[in-house]
Amino acid sequence: MNDWLNQNRSIFQLAQIISWAANHPIISIIILLFLLAIIGSIIQAIGRLIESASRTILQVPLKLILAIIKFSFSSFTQISNLAIKKLSGSHIYENKLPILPSENYQINHLEKQQRLQEISQRLSEIQKEQNELFKEAAELLAKSKIENEQEIIEK
Repeated sequence: MNDWLNQNRSIFQLAQIISWAANHPIISIIILLFLLAIIGSIIQAIGRLIESASRTILQVPLKLILAIIKFSFSSFTQISNLAIKKLSGSHIYENKLPILPSENYQINHLEKQQRLQEISQRLSEIQKEQNELFKEAAELLAKSKIENEQEIIEK
């Protein structure tokens, strides 16, 4: 038996650890709980690593398919827009003169300018009224501050 233990040193050290644990049961339980917690954390970390790796592996083909669809759709829209421009450009403007702005455009432009002037005048009136209200509020605050100071002095 001694020869076998001398040949297998790891088993001999394990037997010594077991005999020490039998002599010190409270410390052995604490060390065992600590080791179980460490092993549990390692297992959870490995599980999260496998989960994130598998999620990434499964998402790559879907992202690739989505990129291909986006590329093909954008290419299709560009080609169709080019075709529409070529077709519409060659048939519509063949025998026509350049388009001049209509009379309605000039009337609308004048109406817009007049409306902008009205808005500008109204804004200036509102600004004047706002300045007057600020002055009145400042006077009221100054008056109430003086009254509060007089009350404090009287006390």
